[in-house]
Amino acid sequence: MGFTVEELLNVGVILRFVAIGTYAAAFVSYAARLAVQRLKLDRLATGIAVLGVGAHTAYLITRWVAAGQIEILERLRTGDVLSSYDRFWFMVSHPPYTNLFDALNFVAWAMMVCYLIIERKWGLRVVGVLALALALVAMGEATLVTDKQIEPLVPALQSYWILIHVGMLFVSYSLFTLGAVCALLYLVRTGTATSVMGGVQAAAAALLLSMVGGGRLLFAATFEMAPGWIHQIQSRLHQGKLLDVTTAVHMVPPGSDKAVKFFTPVAGVGPFLLAAVVLFIAGAVLSWLHQRRGQPEQGVHERGYQVIAIGFASLTIGLALLIYRIVHSANIVLPAGVQLAPGEHGPFQLSLASNYALGLIALVWGSTLGFLLTTPLRDRISAGLPDPRKLEDITYRVVIAGWPLLTVGIVMGGMWANEAWGRFWGWDPKETWALITWVVYAGYLHTRITLGWAGKRPAAIAVFAFAVVVFTFMGVNLGLTGEGLHTYGAG
Repeated sequence: MGFTVEELLNVGVILRFVAIGTYAAAFVSYAARLAVQRLKLDRLATGIAVLGVGAHTAYLITRWVAAGQIEILERLRTGDVLSSYDRFWFMVSHPPYTNLFDALNFVAWAMMVCYLIIERKWGLRVVGVLALALALVAMGEATLVTDKQIEPLVPALQSYWILIHVGMLFVSYSLFTLGAVCALLYLVRTGTATSVMGGVQAAAAALLLSMVGGGRLLFAATFEMAPGWIHQIQSRLHQGKLLDVTTAVHMVPPGSDKAVKFFTPVAGVGPFLLAAVVLFIAGAVLSWLHQRRGQPEQGVHERGYQVIAIGFASLTIGLALLIYRIVHSANIVLPAGVQLAPGEHGPFQLSLASNYALGLIALVWGSTLGFLLTTPLRDRISAGLPDPRKLEDITYRVVIAGWPLLTVGIVMGGMWANEAWGRFWGWDPKETWALITWVVYAGYLHTRITLGWAGKRPAAIAVFAFAVVVFTFMGVNLGLTGEGLHTYGAG
């Protein structure tokens, strides 16, 4: 007797928590292995990671089977008569990466599978610490997503292309992530100055915070977010029960027929985030001047590092206050004259469901914290890394494995777009940034293969290219480049 959809999803919830817990234990084991070089710890860390991937794989299978059953039930509900082939197709046609929640979980799984292959081939267990940290961040970010439901795919997504196009892109993103990790470790191993790495980190943090906050943050010290509103939908997953769903509030600007998000100020948060932006910029400048003047390496005693640490403290206060405002949000009264999008109504409150900017701010916070914590340990970390040439070779091999997948994924996406929308390429924000990602990685491979570059320059390109991947995967879907047709990331 088969499992029902409800039973599959309940089992999936347990398996997901088991995977998260196992990944956390593996992270501790890999970190302990760095501190104590023992073969038993090596085997223990790898064994726990394999168990985590096993539980994660079983979780994705439950989501996939549940999604297939939902697709079949939807067709039966409308009176369709399904052959055995139809049932098989609908069972496999809805993979576990069609919304933001599932996409984050799938990318974390793909990254861990790719990491275990790298470890098996090259024994580079130091990458395991960062791979597991990123996997836990992705799954933690997925936990914040309110809409975790599986609903039948819209007609445009009911295609075999979804199995090829999206899957290939996500696996390539996972490989590029690991390639960037290896490139970063290469830079550490070859003695790249703390001032250089800190300056780049601070500049990237300031840029991303500026993009998330926009002009209102930079010129008025005001941070704005879209409030959410709760409405009910009839779920095909829970036998027609009405479920509460929170989405961002949209308004229709005067003279326009297109709805846009309505933003409201979040009290007290803007000054702290703006101070963080200013301090990160100052830290980047001081780090650059330190390197330009040829001053000796000073680690945590460098002025740039200390200013970045103060900026991190300001960001921490701003992020904590932002979370507090969201958790304790009172009803928001919209200004008079605001024309809401059709069907939207109050009450309106700040909510995690409509504010994925929180995830991007948290990403800046986490990456800055990583820089601040690892700087005092640079010598120990560097001593535990393999030969630089090995790290450089692994970076190249991982990127060259991911680039063909990205290429085929983009081409297949164009073919799918031609079937669904009648055009191969429409310069949708996601399409544009996928092309930019392809060009950047093509540039990396060109410098390596044609120009014969080696050393820090191609490693720096690989790290920069990963930042483009992050923006393509998250920033585009969260509205930083405008609305597009690829809306799975809208929450």
